[in-house]
Amino acid sequence: MADERPRIGIVTGEKAPELTDDGRAIVSGLRERGYLTAPTIWSDSTVDWSQFDALVVRSCWQYYDDPDAFRAWLATVEQNGIVVVNPPDVIRWNVHKFYLRDLETAGVSVVPTAYVERESDVDLGTILDRNGWTDAVVKPAIGTSSSGVWRASTPIGPGDEDRFETQRAERDLLVQQFVPEVTDGELSMIFFEGAFSHANRSVPAADDFRAHPNFGVATDAFDPTASLVDQARTVLDAAADVLSIDPATLGYARVDGIERAGTFVLMELELIEPYLGLSRADGGVDRAVDAIDATLRRRSDSIARELP
Repeated sequence: MADERPRIGIVTGEKAPELTDDGRAIVSGLRERGYLTAPTIWSDSTVDWSQFDALVVRSCWQYYDDPDAFRAWLATVEQNGIVVVNPPDVIRWNVHKFYLRDLETAGVSVVPTAYVERESDVDLGTILDRNGWTDAVVKPAIGTSSSGVWRASTPIGPGDEDRFETQRAERDLLVQQFVPEVTDGELSMIFFEGAFSHANRSVPAADDFRAHPNFGVATDAFDPTASLVDQARTVLDAAADVLSIDPATLGYARVDGIERAGTFVLMELELIEPYLGLSRADGGVDRAVDAIDATLRRRSDSIARELP
């Protein structure tokens, strides 16, 4: 007799085919709740996506290499009627970092940012001069893991202008004012179904500014004030308003930023495949799995019927 338990694909990429530690912990938790689970590479053309009742997107960090293919994959799973956590519309919006402009318009305090469209004719020196910045960070608008992120200071030399022009010819970019508070640690607030779970602080290496493991960051658990948590929650509320959804629709979310004089300033909102730091939080794995389980049951009548 065929096993009729709901089949959940844990979506990953070619660089993490067996998932991360967090991903494997989520798999174990979902299995304990009655799901059949398997890591599945989003770009694997041999996968029959129709076999899955739902997908949980976890570690597909290299989607920025071919964002059009990633969007096409999202369309494919939608056409098969598969429930996806987080929802495809949320993922599509979050793929391109110009979403920060939407949040800024909605009243969120965002690190001062210039939004540079591909093949525009503005140069880096002009952007810094117009904004009165002496130090800035350049980021691809579609990117993960701090790939292609670099720092520039005035006066802008020809080498940096050439580098900027090369990137600008290929893709949309963000130019953000460098915020010195990041050297004291980038704060990451993790939410499950809109409810705060835990937080981490990531301190860049002494000779760097990027808060990512690829560049020697040191990350530890962090106990934020109630005010910081509330401010991070308003970011989720603003995103939910932009997307016309309930914040509880977001199975997981990570709100990244810095603290400036008691104010939380947003750097990025991670809704696709964020590190969740579950091992650093007591009960973190259970809260993550509970949220995914509840999201799947709420969004799928068949899953709700099949599980106790």
